[in-house]
Amino acid sequence: MHRFQLRCALLVMICSGAFSSARATDNVLGLPTPRDPRHPGAIVLHGGGRFSRETLARFVELAGGEQARIVLVPCAGYRAKDYDDEQQFLGRMKSRFGSWISLETRGDIRSFQFLYTDDDKDADDPSFIEPLESATGVWFCGGMQSRLNYRFVGDYPDQTRFQMALRGVVERGGVVGGTSAGMAALPEVITLWQDREHDDAPASAVTAHGLGLLTGAIVEQHFAGRGGRLERFTGLLRNATLLDRLSGRKGAGSQMIGLAVEEGTALIARGSRIEVTGAGSAHVFLKSAGGRTIVWHELLSGEHAQLKYESPGAVAVKREEAVLTR
Repeated sequence: MHRFQLRCALLVMICSGAFSSARATDNVLGLPTPRDPRHPGAIVLHGGGRFSRETLARFVELAGGEQARIVLVPCAGYRAKDYDDEQQFLGRMKSRFGSWISLETRGDIRSFQFLYTDDDKDADDPSFIEPLESATGVWFCGGMQSRLNYRFVGDYPDQTRFQMALRGVVERGGVVGGTSAGMAALPEVITLWQDREHDDAPASAVTAHGLGLLTGAIVEQHFAGRGGRLERFTGLLRNATLLDRLSGRKGAGSQMIGLAVEEGTALIARGSRIEVTGAGSAHVFLKSAGGRTIVWHELLSGEHAQLKYESPGAVAVKREEAVLTR
């Protein structure tokens, strides 16, 4: 191509936004980097409440369908030490999670097992984490996210073997998900609970380090279903100084986005793509470059979108009908 023609073509590409489209695969959420870019792993953020068959089927599909090897971690909600013996504990697990167990008995997946402990030392025990080394799907149930924090999360920035193995599931193209507390624990920064300076004060987030599968976003579960969620969530999102300190990266807080999910609903993130399943909506909160403005986008069940950089520091939510930019 003649040099003049090439320059004109480049100008057309810039003006038409072609260069922006080329960056659609940018890792806005800070997901683990896939070993094979053609097969990125996924994160499933379920807001709590009823878990729909549609969402379960999508999780199984992302885990590999009939070849899926699924591990369920019940530690946020259940402790073996609260039962008379391990047999009684496992009986409770089989009763509570019968729909998961039946996936294997019906032949819908290759294997299913529980992975549980009451000992935080197990997070660095190679024999304990062995099931994660071959898992294609890992699910965290609801309960108290603080139980996941003290069992499995290392002294930041160090990660436990458990955390590294969990990242490996996503890096291999598998899926990791959780509901309620299990969802809350997946990012690098989690909200343990909320606090108020006095009865009439707005709720604020009490934070800690999570499992580390999302380094570019904070999350909120039970959104619109429980009081104080919006104020504590947006308060944390606006607090760039705190997010910088928790992430250990200067400037990270001003770039983080917020993902909030209603009960009975799941937001599925795979590479730069997000989708919503279930009964309600998921919400994406984008901050302006200066961090002084938050733009709120709602995604309905069944909607798909891409998160992409339109320019340095500016993320867009691209849906079928429009491109919404912060």
